Amino acid sequence: MRVPFAVCLVIFFLICVAYGQEDITVEEDEDSAINTDTDESPTQDTTIPSADDVLEPSPSQDSAPKNATQPPSESACAALSHWYQSLNGKNWIIRTGWESQDMRSCCSWYNVHCNNLGQILKINLSHNNLVGTLPDNVQDVPDIAHLDLSHNHLTGGLPDSMMHAQKLQIINFDMNNLTGSLPASLGHLPMLSNIHLRNNSFTGTIPDTWSNMTSLKALYLSNNKLSGDFSATITQLLAIQSLALDNNAITGSLPESIANLRMLRSLNLKNNRLTNGIPASIGNLTLLETLSLSHQMLNGSLPDSIYELSNLETLDLSNNRLRGGISEKIGNLKKLKKLSLGHNSLTGPLPQQLGSLSNLEFLMLNYNTLNGQFPPLIAPAPLAFCYMTPNQFQSCPDQNVTNNPDSLAFQCSINCASKNSKTKSDASSITMTTLAIPWTCLIVTIATFI
Repeated sequence: MRVPFAVCLVIFFLICVAYGQEDITVEEDEDSAINTDTDESPTQDTTIPSADDVLEPSPSQDSAPKNATQPPSESACAALSHWYQSLNGKNWIIRTGWESQDMRSCCSWYNVHCNNLGQILKINLSHNNLVGTLPDNVQDVPDIAHLDLSHNHLTGGLPDSMMHAQKLQIINFDMNNLTGSLPASLGHLPMLSNIHLRNNSFTGTIPDTWSNMTSLKALYLSNNKLSGDFSATITQLLAIQSLALDNNAITGSLPESIANLRMLRSLNLKNNRLTNGIPASIGNLTLLETLSLSHQMLNGSLPDSIYELSNLETLDLSNNRLRGGISEKIGNLKKLKKLSLGHNSLTGPLPQQLGSLSNLEFLMLNYNTLNGQFPPLIAPAPLAFCYMTPNQFQSCPDQNVTNNPDSLAFQCSINCASKNSKTKSDASSITMTTLAIPWTCLIVTIATFI
């Protein structure tokens, strides 16, 4: 039976349309792959620890027995009673015992810890809604070793009478509203090992007398209003292990004498106004685990000595004016977990040795002018966050590398697709040509039968 001419014509036309549609689908899939490769990296996880609290004692630690076998002195209890009256005691969250009129019972008051001789060794009234100025009678509690009044609403300055509490080892006044200069009197406390004064409004510089604190291991002065040049007093604190002066307005240069602090494990100076270069002597701080100098006006190149800090776990020099390249010696920092050099003016190629940092979890090198070929490296297994663009890489690895989810190029969302496949304009041209195929087929068919 002869098939009508019109039916043949329709069938042939539908076959041509199907062919063209198949090509369009393939092209759309390629465009989708390109768009996937250029997705932005996830937002930085702020839960990654900064290591600022390396030596901070736990508030729950208590090395002394709570109940004394001998009663405390009446003068000590009277001094604490004065604290209660002066610091909004009736509105404290917990005030058990503090309203007592018995001036021989204060070892049983809330969070007053005594030894068996009735000596008050520790007072912890943190997070307890204390309001006002601490009375100038700390000398009447002469045996206290640990005083924690953090996370309250204390105002004014610290009393000079603290210098008479010669057994003080730890003071914590973080998160209050304290003002004025840092008390010079603290320099007369030979046993002081931990000072916590973060998140207050202290002004000025570190007192010269603080150089006498030969037992000081941890100094936390973050988030205050300190100013002036980086104090030479700091470089005389030879026992210090953790130093946090971040988020102040400290100026000047980081001195070469920073090398004196051979016991230092954590140095956090970020978000100040330091200028000039990073001193080469910083390489002498061989115990250093955390070095944070970000958000300053530091310039010059990275000193080679910085690659000798083999215990570093966090290196944050971002948001400065650093120039030059990243040395192949970066591979010496085997313990590095966080490397942040973004927002500088670094140039040159990305060293292959980045691939040997097997503990790396966070990598930020964006907003530099790094160039050359992006290396065909496999990303460190723990890497969770990588920020690499913009930079000025001229070439990328082969597509089989950039499409490998384990590669550094893939995990850093390097857009190499446009260099190794059709461009968007090419794809548009091909698509238009493909769409024309059915119509060409139709014209040829009609011409044939005519």
